[in-house]
Amino acid sequence: MSRARGLLGRLPFRLASVTAILVGLSVTALPALGASRLTPRAGQVRVGVATALPPGSRRLAVLSSSTVLRVTVSLRPRDAGALVAYANAVSDPGSAAFRRFLRPAQFARRFAPTAAQAHAVIAALRRQGLSPGPRTRNGLAIPIEAPAGVIERAFSLSLSRVRLPDGDTVVVSSAAPALQASVAALVQGVIGLGGVDRPAPGTVTDELTDAATAGSAPANAHHLRAPAASSEHPQVVTGGPQPCAAARSAAAQESAYTADQIASAYEFSGLYRAGDLGKGATIAVYELEPDDPADIAAYQSCYGTHAAVSYIPVDGGAGSGSGSGEAALDIEQLIGLAPRARLLVYQGPNTDLGSSGSGPYDTYNAIVSQDRASVVSTSWGACEQLVGATVAEAENILFEEAAVQGQTVLAASGDSGSEGCDGEVGGGPDQQLAVQDPASQPYVTGAGGTSLTQLGPPPLETTWNDGGKAAPASGIQSGAGGGGISSFWPMPTYQRLAPAALNVVQADSSGSPCEASAGYCREVPDVSADADPRTGYVIYYNGSGSETDAPSGWQGIGGTSADAPLWAALVALADASKGCGGARLGFVNPVLYRLAGADEAAYFNDVTTGDNDYLGTAGGRYPAAPGYDMATGLGTPRGAALAAAMCRAGLRLIAPGEQHSVVRRRESLRLRVSDAAGAGLRLSARGLPPGLHLRAARRRITGRPRKPGSYRVVLRASDRAGAVRIVSFRWIVSRRPRAATRRHTHATSHAHAAGVAPRRAGG
Repeated sequence: MSRARGLLGRLPFRLASVTAILVGLSVTALPALGASRLTPRAGQVRVGVATALPPGSRRLAVLSSSTVLRVTVSLRPRDAGALVAYANAVSDPGSAAFRRFLRPAQFARRFAPTAAQAHAVIAALRRQGLSPGPRTRNGLAIPIEAPAGVIERAFSLSLSRVRLPDGDTVVVSSAAPALQASVAALVQGVIGLGGVDRPAPGTVTDELTDAATAGSAPANAHHLRAPAASSEHPQVVTGGPQPCAAARSAAAQESAYTADQIASAYEFSGLYRAGDLGKGATIAVYELEPDDPADIAAYQSCYGTHAAVSYIPVDGGAGSGSGSGEAALDIEQLIGLAPRARLLVYQGPNTDLGSSGSGPYDTYNAIVSQDRASVVSTSWGACEQLVGATVAEAENILFEEAAVQGQTVLAASGDSGSEGCDGEVGGGPDQQLAVQDPASQPYVTGAGGTSLTQLGPPPLETTWNDGGKAAPASGIQSGAGGGGISSFWPMPTYQRLAPAALNVVQADSSGSPCEASAGYCREVPDVSADADPRTGYVIYYNGSGSETDAPSGWQGIGGTSADAPLWAALVALADASKGCGGARLGFVNPVLYRLAGADEAAYFNDVTTGDNDYLGTAGGRYPAAPGYDMATGLGTPRGAALAAAMCRAGLRLIAPGEQHSVVRRRESLRLRVSDAAGAGLRLSARGLPPGLHLRAARRRITGRPRKPGSYRVVLRASDRAGAVRIVSFRWIVSRRPRAATRRHTHATSHAHAAGVAPRRAGG
């Protein structure tokens, strides 16, 4: 058993995105070669942006024309504004459309390009010499596979190998792709024309396996070798899976936690005791590397779990072997915390590893368009500036679709603190403030990092920041939880309209990075959990020893990579719980901010110490503070209470239906209204019959009606978050019936004569 511990929160895939706008970074375009002199043919226009590279990049050679590439043409939705509006409405507890999710076929009919529009794009691509494949299920993407020479001629550009300042070798295009002007407005961009080839291992992006080649730990893997802990963390009984002796022993030696201890710290125990273990929920796991199923089986054997794990290859899959440990961490974390959920592991090729150019995007598209999972967990991310506008906008459309369909997407915020480009762009720009994609996407829940020193509950936590400056002296690669301000996205409504006491809009808020015309930019993360490798998680990895220079068996590991699956497990437990009744929560950020604004302490452990200025170059930004902050977001979960509140988050008021009463007869009508605990529910009524009164605290209308007649009653429910529900109904009061005589058979004859149904109020 190895004592090595890893931190895999930032495994940058750098997407197809070296053809990107490097927002806020100094960039340079290299001289054109060969086919780059091609100009668009008559009737063509360029779509997207030209290649931009960090200073110091060096062109090596043109790409062989026979190299087969896979690219994806991303289409614009039919009505982008309507899609955004519906994604917001189904996620907003104050909306009448809250959680009225669409199925993929319904999404395609309402928001995908029409068949005629798609056929026009396909025909145009064929006229340019390409052989496009069929549209994806959601109608938003058209795949193309062709030799590089064919793609160069079709899009009027050239492709070259370029060495970046950090040593990576990538493929970039000389220009944005050219398309026929008649269809250009229908195309979001062509994904996969850059960053598609990296022929040799040994750089910082190959994580544990590359560490062996280089003879030392890679700079961005944060693969830690720590001394044994002096004492074992106490085991706890949660009602969930319990670890075997080998896992407990590894946790003791590596000062890491087992799944049951994490479940206890974050109060999952209440869910387990209620029988909520995730049965019926399905989680999609986004992976750009393989894992060894034998490692997963060993973990399940230790914990006595039998979670169903299925693998779905995308674009040929992610290869074979044990991987770097990222996939093992993601899958095992989900199994340990949501043991009866079903896992669908989507494995696509990483553009950073020399495979097809659109693999990362295609993998997201497969997860969303197939819609087989209610929860999506991704621990893969890249410096936002390097992702670029074309890829980020195409991803954003997918995440809007996920929200519309009720899929919850959780993403790790990265391990470079407030300097989210550390290690990905050579030179000075590494030290600039930046965040990572997709955690910064407005329809994704970004998960940051803490250091968990006592389990509690409540746990004792501070912002995770090992401090890069301390790493050389200690010999330990360090990190910090990612967070800060987006360079792409304006501040979404759920942050902008959060109560002032929550402190979302604060001194460090800014509208400059994203060039917001008014207001501020998106802030990251939204939530957090333990990420410090020194207080990390025990997983089983590389048990076969196939990764010869990587640790083998039970070992401690950390990073925000562990936080996305932790939060995904909690959402899956909630989805499957009795409180939600198996219904999807969908995009949860509006609900999370609403609950925190109503009563943060009831649902979150607020982390108020530390900052995530990893390199020490940002003046201590961003500090943790009461309420929201860009170091730890809203905080870490109080699992059972938060899950229950998310299930009942929407303000509901159901119309009672027509009521019938008799003068001076006592009535008591129970109102069917509900809201999240602490939301500040307020009730009012207009038009009640004289003698009846609203008892708001009891949620009843009571009294004795004094005057016959037909009354239109209007009920209004509202809360502090601004949600409002109004319903109306008819209340009919009849006169008191006269005593029965021999000529009248029963006392209800008068009511019948007046046309009043024999139904009384009450409930």
